[in-house]
This record gives sequence, structure tokens and C-alpha cells, in this order.
Amino acid sequence: MGRILLVSGILFLVWMGYRFLNNTWSARVQEVERRARKKNTSQTKEVEQIRACTYCNVHIPENEGVYEQKHFFCSYQHLDQYNEHQKNTHNKQS
Repeated sequence: MGRILLVSGILFLVWMGYRFLNNTWSARVQEVERRARKKNTSQTKEVEQIRACTYCNVHIPENEGVYEQKHFFCSYQHLDQYNEHQKNTHNKQS
């Protein structure tokens, strides 16, 4: 009879310890998630402007493109092709 009470007491203490740790861990996880949600909602995200490439007319965010004077290009390749086209057009007109 004494052993049954001892085992029951140990199981009870293990169960209480598990509940305590589980509740503590859950509270920590919830606090981290709450802070993350608060941080995400409080941050003001900058709206990126979308521009059209002068050469191919594809629209991309400004921070991914290339500026040359007043023109905007989606890549350096299109910048070079545009400049080559401009040179050829200018030479034909001369």
C-alpha cells in the first residue's frame, strides 16, 4: 500500500511539473508571437515605385532597375542595347 502511494505521489509530481513547464513554455511562445505581430504591424513598409523599362517596357520595382540620365532600364543589357540603338539611329540620320 505504501508503494502505491509513493508511486502515485511521484506520478502526481511529474504530472504537475509537466503542466508547469508546458504552461511556461506556451506563455513564452505566445509572448514571442505577440511581439512579432506587434513589430510587423508597427513597421511602415515603404511602397516601391514600379517603373517601365525604356527599352522593353517591362515594369519592375525601381530598386531593381538601372538609371541612365532620365531613362530607366530593367537591366544593364537593355541599357547597352538602347544606347547602341540610339547611336545607330543617330548615325543613320547624319
